[in-house]
Amino acid sequence: MAIHFTGLSNQSNVTKSERATKDDASKHSVDTSSNPGSSSLMAADTVKLSGTAKTLKHQESRINSMPEIDQEKVDRIKNDLASGNYKIDTQKLAHNMASMDSLF
Repeated sequence: MAIHFTGLSNQSNVTKSERATKDDASKHSVDTSSNPGSSSLMAADTVKLSGTAKTLKHQESRINSMPEIDQEKVDRIKNDLASGNYKIDTQKLAHNMASMDSLF
């Protein structure tokens, strides 16, 4: 069962083009009643970054300047694996796995 409510609003129907015209007019009008001497002067918006934001921005720029792949390290590990000289520090591996587990 559908119920249609019409005529319950006190607002008149406004077409999209009429609404756009009214919006444009309101954007261009300046209210000078509160400060009559400064109709063309407006305060500029300012932004202040916290110390943490500055640090993050600095770290981001450092990361972006680093190469994506440390080819020298990759070549060294490949050579160590091929020659059988690559050693795994099991204590360090276990510690790193445990610390990663605490993140979840």
